[in-house]
Amino acid sequence: MKRIHIFLPFVCAAFFASCSNHTGEPVKDNSPVPDSIIKNVQTAPVVLESDGDIIKLNGKIQPNESLQAKVYALVSGKIESVSVVLGDYVHKGQTLAVLKSSEVAGMTNDMSLAESNVEMAKKSMETTKDLYNSKLATEQDFINAKITYNKALSELNRAKQVASITGGSHSTYLVTAPLSGYVIEKNITNNSQVRADNNTDLFAIADLSNVWIMANVYESDMNHIHLGDIVKVNTLANPEKDYVGKIDKIYNALDPATRTMPVRISMSNPNKELKPEMFATIQVSSKASGQSLTIPSQAIVMDNSKNYVVVKTGGKLDVREINLMKRIGNKAFISGLSAGELVVTNSQVFLYQALNSK
Repeated sequence: MKRIHIFLPFVCAAFFASCSNHTGEPVKDNSPVPDSIIKNVQTAPVVLESDGDIIKLNGKIQPNESLQAKVYALVSGKIESVSVVLGDYVHKGQTLAVLKSSEVAGMTNDMSLAESNVEMAKKSMETTKDLYNSKLATEQDFINAKITYNKALSELNRAKQVASITGGSHSTYLVTAPLSGYVIEKNITNNSQVRADNNTDLFAIADLSNVWIMANVYESDMNHIHLGDIVKVNTLANPEKDYVGKIDKIYNALDPATRTMPVRISMSNPNKELKPEMFATIQVSSKASGQSLTIPSQAIVMDNSKNYVVVKTGGKLDVREINLMKRIGNKAFISGLSAGELVVTNSQVFLYQALNSK
């Protein structure tokens, strides 16, 4: 009887303990993230790549100066008619505008007078020569007649040269295209008054088969820009199309207003898609100095000024701190991981919070 009284408390305790295990709440899983979610997370491998940087510049498209001409009027007058509009394609020698000018009329009159003076001087010289041969005029008279004739010839040649430079006949002056290309500037209309000493051009004509892109380089990027660097250019008109060119001129002087250094990119433009005054975004690939680990930028989680990623190893997720060196587009150059490891690229913020809450 004594043995029964001794073991009874132990039996009761074991019974109640057994009952509590079957009727109480189930034991919680220690993993904060279910296996079903771990299996379906999207990942990207850590890749070892060259660490060449991409420098982004802003620029503007301009006509190639060697394929451009500005048209001025060499005389004063009134515009009688304009035969082209902005954007028209014109051929070399084509008339752009007609100008009525008193200066042209005066030059035409000067040439007519010079021609008349030549004829009179020539006849006078021939007459004097006959008199000299007949001993009716002195040798000095004949010499003076020859000098007068030569002066008249010289004045006629001067008048012809002035007329050939300025162009025009009678009172009409034709403004013509000096080369074939597109009208990219037009600063006159019908009945406009034009002065020869005005420094504003009437028209600008440009052959757009080749254009320049002028870009500005900040001081921090100057040492990474080199002559001959290949660049990729994008425009707002065709944002998905890449135009490839190269830097063919570096202006080794800073603009005091913007504190930037201009560089020039020569770009072939056979389809005329690049138009003057378009804004452009230029990407310059600088030379690589080595290799670094890269991951997609979206995989990074920032917390308390530190950078983390969620790494998947087998069937487990783990949080790792990384060192972010730089970002280039959607790519991040980092340290703190090993090549080939898998980083989570979707819902990584929620996974990070779940893993840190355990």
